[in-house]
Amino acid sequence: MLRLALFALSLLLVALISLTLLPRAEQTVPAATITLLSPSLTLFPQADADAVWHFDAESAQYDPNARETVLENITEGERVENGDVDFTLEADRVTIDRRDNLRSDAMYVHLLDSNWYLDMVARADRQVLIDQSRGKFEVPQLTYTGDGIGESRDENVRMNFDLTDFEAGGPDTIGYNAFRDDGLD
Repeated sequence: MLRLALFALSLLLVALISLTLLPRAEQTVPAATITLLSPSLTLFPQADADAVWHFDAESAQYDPNARETVLENITEGERVENGDVDFTLEADRVTIDRRDNLRSDAMYVHLLDSNWYLDMVARADRQVLIDQSRGKFEVPQLTYTGDGIGESRDENVRMNFDLTDFEAGGPDTIGYNAFRDDGLD
């Protein structure tokens, strides 16, 4: 009887060892891009916990390998901070990267508090970037209009979302600014 129990235990050990030596099936990420038509998306950027983005677009494609989402023809885009919309965004194509930053060749933004309109365009190999962690726009070529200003243009612009920190220029850049005088004495 003891011999039979030892034999059964030996068979069990051999079976368990052989199971551990078998190759494991690896998890694979699907190669296909996931496409949604007429989506309404909400983005909660990890780097900006007080902000929430809402987008309505013609389509959205998610690439699981790159961990990027591409929105096509954004019809409604807005950034909400602490319950208030601080700016709206329109664009033909925007990429949301794995850090929740937004990149595009062109974006049109309306800053609601200042009532300024920002027409942001890529130049050469540099795209327009909305950096969530720093709360900044990085814009190769910017044309802006709004209350208190005429039409102004600058290159290589870095500015935060509320315009309290604005820098532009650098070697071989052009800046043109026009301010309106509303009859202040």
